Amino acid sequence: MKLGIAGLPNVGKTSLFNLLTEGKSEVAPYPFTTIQRNIGVAKISDERFSRLVEAIKPTRSTPAQIEIVDIAGLVEGASRGEGLGNQFLANIRDVDLLIHLLRSFASETISHPYTEVDPVRDYEVIRSEFLLSDLEIIERRMKKLSKLGGEERKRLEEIAELLRAGTPPPLTPELKSYGLISPKPELIVINGDEFTTPPPLNAYPISIKLEEEMAGLPEDEKRSFRREYGLDPRGPGGIIMEAIGRLDMVFFYTIKGEEARAWIIRGGTKAIDAAGMIHSDMKKGFIKAEVASVEDIITLGGFSSAQEKGKVRTEGKDYRIKDGDVLLIRFHT
Repeated sequence: MKLGIAGLPNVGKTSLFNLLTEGKSEVAPYPFTTIQRNIGVAKISDERFSRLVEAIKPTRSTPAQIEIVDIAGLVEGASRGEGLGNQFLANIRDVDLLIHLLRSFASETISHPYTEVDPVRDYEVIRSEFLLSDLEIIERRMKKLSKLGGEERKRLEEIAELLRAGTPPPLTPELKSYGLISPKPELIVINGDEFTTPPPLNAYPISIKLEEEMAGLPEDEKRSFRREYGLDPRGPGGIIMEAIGRLDMVFFYTIKGEEARAWIIRGGTKAIDAAGMIHSDMKKGFIKAEVASVEDIITLGGFSSAQEKGKVRTEGKDYRIKDGDVLLIRFHT
């Protein structure tokens, strides 16, 4: 799964990318520092996995990870090629969810595309560019089908009408093939110094400046400072968890030898497909899945103990993964 950080220039996209991925991409107080998109991996903070590791004490532990893409800043007119418009829009089409970063802080040293800071206006600007870009794609497709009728032409006309009215169409599997942006799931995040009232647009509040200043502090102290400034106490990690929830992702875990590992996967994925995520050979030779609850594994101190207590059940290839499952895949080579 892939999350894309989108927004106007100089809102803190690359700084947020660095916080999430522990990266060191260039940050500067002028537009278009990021030209080619940055791609990194964020380790997902998971309290259950931490408890699992503490309980069974494996030699190695690997948290779940998710890909993050930092995309060049968008400006008004991007759908017509302004700024890095076409490049930006191409880079954003393959992400699964948009982290839409808005700015609510003022600064004499960090420029802003407009005279005044207004996150609601900035959000509307970018959403309009998404809609216009999508409309251009649909109209090009309709032009190719201009001499034809049929169901596709009719569906395209309906989609175009929605886009012209400022409404993104429903994200169906068929619609994904067109590469539209406006229907993608999104998480609005607002970057400010502090919040004395709830942020607009039901946005997730964060202070990237504060997060950078708190680097190295214990997590409990960070949470205390975040609350003091009206921020979400989870900080950057909470952004990832909110995105995972909106994508209907669930956590499952594996224990193999001396390694415990966490994974994220679409809710309702079949066991055989989860096996393929772990290793292609497991999917090809799938026999069965032995499944336990992570809470039982934590309480009983390991998979073997859970088996002895009758807390492990056998499931077939069509079993649908539930949040918190611990899997042991039996397969032949």
